[in-house]
Amino acid sequence: MSASRTVALCYVRLSFTKDANDLTSPERQKANLLRACEKHGWTPEWYEDVQGHKSATREHNRPAWEALRAAGADVRPIAVDESGLDVGALTEPAKRERIRAVYLTPHHQYPTTVVLSASRRIALLELARRERFAILEDDYDHEFHYEGRPVLPLASADASGNVVYIGTLSKVLAPGLRVGFLVATPDLIERASGLRTFVDRQGDRVVERSVAELLDDGTVQRHARRMRRIYSDRRDAMASAITDSFGEDARFALPHGGLALWTEFPGVDVRAWSERALDAGVAIHTAARFAFDGRARPFLRLGYGGYPPDVLRAAVATLAKTRPRR
Repeated sequence: MSASRTVALCYVRLSFTKDANDLTSPERQKANLLRACEKHGWTPEWYEDVQGHKSATREHNRPAWEALRAAGADVRPIAVDESGLDVGALTEPAKRERIRAVYLTPHHQYPTTVVLSASRRIALLELARRERFAILEDDYDHEFHYEGRPVLPLASADASGNVVYIGTLSKVLAPGLRVGFLVATPDLIERASGLRTFVDRQGDRVVERSVAELLDDGTVQRHARRMRRIYSDRRDAMASAITDSFGEDARFALPHGGLALWTEFPGVDVRAWSERALDAGVAIHTAARFAFDGRARPFLRLGYGGYPPDVLRAAVATLAKTRPRR
C-alpha cells in the first residue's frame, strides 16, 4: 500500500471512530504536530515567505508563524512569487544544512492567494524525498475552488510519506468552531494524539462528535457546494467593484478560489489608508500585517467571504472616498 493511501485510511479510521483523535483545534493541532515532528526526527525550521506578488514584498501567515515558534521551531523565510513557493531557493540551503520541515499553503498562498504550480509541486515533493524533510501542508480553504478542476493537495501525490496534511472546518462551517483535522502516517498521528492529551485531555467531544456526524451524513459536503456558489458571486462582486472604482490604479489577479483578493495600489500609503477607512467603518488588512520584517508595502488583502455583494460594493465605495492622494 502506498504512503498516501496509508495516510487516507489513517485519517478515516481516526476521524470517525469514537475517539476521533485527529479532530482538534487547528492552532493546538499545529503546535502538537510540530512537537510530534521533533520526536519523529523532524524539527521544523523553514517557513513559506512571500517574495511579493509582482513586487519585492515578504509576507507570511502570522498566526501559524507564532505557533511554529511556540513549538520551538527556528523559523526561516522562503521566497514566494506568482508561481508559489520558490523551490529552487531551498536547494542551496539544503546542501549547507539540514532542513527538517517546510510549512506552506500551496492551494491559496496566504496572504497572496497564488497557487503553487504543478512543476514546483513535483520539485518540492522530490526535494523532500531526497533530503528527507517533512512538508507541513496547511490547506485552510481547499473546499473553495470556483473554476476549473480543483487543485489536489500535495499529500495526494506523496508516495514517500513526507507530507503532513492540515485541514480545518472553520472556513466551511463557522470560524468560531475551531475544529481541524490531520492526515499523516499512522505513527505521526499517534505521536500527535499523545501530545495533545498533555494540553487538552479530551477536547470538546460533543462538538467533535457532532461534526463527525455532519461529515458522515453528507451535510458538510452539501453546505460546501452551496457556499462555493455564494463565495464565487461575492468574489466577482468585489473584483468588479474594485475595477469600477479604481481602474488601473488597482492591480490584482482574479483568484480561482479562496476568500480574498490580494491587491496592489502602487504609490499609495496603505497604512494611512487603512486608518482613514477604519474611521469610516471599513477594516482592511495591509501587507505590513503579514510582513516577516514588518515593513510596509502597497498591498491590501481584501476579504469578501463574510459579506453579501451589496455590502462589498458599499465598502469599496468607502475605500474610494478615503484613499489618500498620491
